[in-house]
Amino acid sequence: MSIKADKLNFKYNSNEILKSISFEFDSQSTGLLGPNGSGKTTLIKIICGLLSHLDGNLFINDNNINKIKSKNLSKIFAFVSQDYEPTYGFTVRETIEMGRYPYLGTFGFLTKRDSEIVDEIIELLNLSALQNNSTDNLSSGEKQKVRIARALAQKPEYIILDEPTSNLDLSNKIILVEIMKQIAKFGTKTIIASHDLNFIKQITNDCLMIKDGYVLNFGPSNKVINKKNIENLFDLEILPTWSIT
Repeated sequence: MSIKADKLNFKYNSNEILKSISFEFDSQSTGLLGPNGSGKTTLIKIICGLLSHLDGNLFINDNNINKIKSKNLSKIFAFVSQDYEPTYGFTVRETIEMGRYPYLGTFGFLTKRDSEIVDEIIELLNLSALQNNSTDNLSSGEKQKVRIARALAQKPEYIILDEPTSNLDLSNKIILVEIMKQIAKFGTKTIIASHDLNFIKQITNDCLMIKDGYVLNFGPSNKVINKKNIENLFDLEILPTWSIT
């Protein structure tokens, strides 16, 4: 499944957020790299169908996103936000089961197959020991894992993550890298918006660099994430003693 943008523009009131952006995503994992306020979050919300009234065209497998019903979009994209989400005391398992809601029938009950999918994801992400715990009592890293598990339960074509490493310490970043590998095994593609260049370089195939609403570079992550492009993207000078690993 491919995602193609053709001269995409987006304004909030009179403020131009995205400016004539064009690209085509079709790799296993794509990174959106840029400083805060560059337009990354706006772009991924447009891709998910959470923002509309855009100028230009966005196609999902050659179908204009404006013609795709919201329920069908929820089967294509699952969005993992960086924003705080109230947990309301639900257990880990109940939270993951919410990912099956787009597939519920007339009476709104989970089927045996729904439960099997949830079981599979709980095992995949090593959440068995926590599944009956309240999400209120989880660490930030555990909550992030549960949000990703809920997204996987949607069985989407793409999971889209907004700044997934924010508020995570080093050990949880390492765990997140392993989760990304598990997602790939599950057959789900990812789009990751972040300003964490080492994380993007480590786990993505392609990288789109965005600054002030414009695309600066787009290509294989291991090629476009280099000294010259990073200096241009973040308006800084990388000293000879620094390294981009």
